[in-house]
Amino acid sequence: MAYWFMGILAGLAGLVGLFMASGARDLGITFFGLMLAVFAVLFCGFLIRRAFDEDEEVAGTRHPIREGL
Repeated sequence: MAYWFMGILAGLAGLVGLFMASGARDLGITFFGLMLAVFAVLFCGFLIRRAFDEDEEVAGTRHPIREGL
């Protein structure tokens, strides 16, 4: 449940960043808004990867090559 909550918050932050970048009148706010959106996408990807990794560990189907990661 915590992954859903954090994912929704990150998605909303990414949308806010895109709205900031679209309405910006200077380069600083544009850059900040775009970086906020990029961070949100990467963070959501991290949450998805972590959730799948936890499911694999519970099921005991962890791939041998990924054991060191």
